[in-house]
Amino acid sequence: MTHLFEILAAAGGVASNDYLAARGVPAPALNNAVARGSLLRLRRGWVSLPDAPPDVIRAVRVGGRLSCLSVLKRHDLWCATDSRLHIRVPADAQNLSSPHDRRVPLGRPERFGIVLHRSHRAQFLDEPEGPVDSFAWALLHSITCQSKIDAIVTLDSALKQGRISLTELEFLAAGLQKTFRAYFALTDPNAASGLETKARLGLRRYNIASRSQVKIRGVGNVDLLIGDRLVVETDGREWHTKPAAYLEDRRRDLALAELGYLVLRLSYAQVMDEWERVVVVIRAIVARDEHRWSPRQLRAGLGTGAELL
Repeated sequence: MTHLFEILAAAGGVASNDYLAARGVPAPALNNAVARGSLLRLRRGWVSLPDAPPDVIRAVRVGGRLSCLSVLKRHDLWCATDSRLHIRVPADAQNLSSPHDRRVPLGRPERFGIVLHRSHRAQFLDEPEGPVDSFAWALLHSITCQSKIDAIVTLDSALKQGRISLTELEFLAAGLQKTFRAYFALTDPNAASGLETKARLGLRRYNIASRSQVKIRGVGNVDLLIGDRLVVETDGREWHTKPAAYLEDRRRDLALAELGYLVLRLSYAQVMDEWERVVVVIRAIVARDEHRWSPRQLRAGLGTGAELL
């Protein structure tokens, strides 16, 4: 019996009967453990330890696997804020259950705070053995689950972390509609944060060209550079609240000013909630041609500090 609990614990607390049988656990041992209350029977063919992760228990009880944003958050990927439970089930799945009682039909998933994903086709992906989707399955479903901007933010994050290449991504999503595959042309693996991606896409919507992660001597990489000299820096809520980060940002701002750059430092709230106001300011700077080095500035030796990575 100890052997059974060790195997289950190593599997994350939830496993299928087939998974356990392949590791030497006979069906009678499972039945006895369930009868004694040592294990929970989540649905036919699946059991769990009583203290297994609640979100995984709920996903299996419904009849699927934890997936999409519920998995990507575990990988520290930028994605839409969503507290709902994302569950992937087979495309033709029937007889789905309530996440609280397998004897009760699921009905409308939203009443339980569930987003139900009917599985996409993915000929290059194997079904996972366990109750939690692989990174690739979760990423695939996140493309169609989120808004366009949030989906691209997630893809940028995955590319930046080296979790997937653009070529692998194209193979992965080969079965998706062309509308979703078109997102890939808008990704940027250089993007350092989801906030930066949102700002870049927000500029693009107004036909304002920008370059990501441009290296400036004596400063380092800046988030976005518009034209020759307008630097846009995006301050995330976590990193930029630290005293050391605050001081480093001011050092960079002063160094940029010494080199003749204009710096627009945007807070999380300004990018997320006040973007229209931000764009008005940027468009006014561009209309005045202040994002370009003037002949006078060039004669003064400015404009020599930037180089693309």
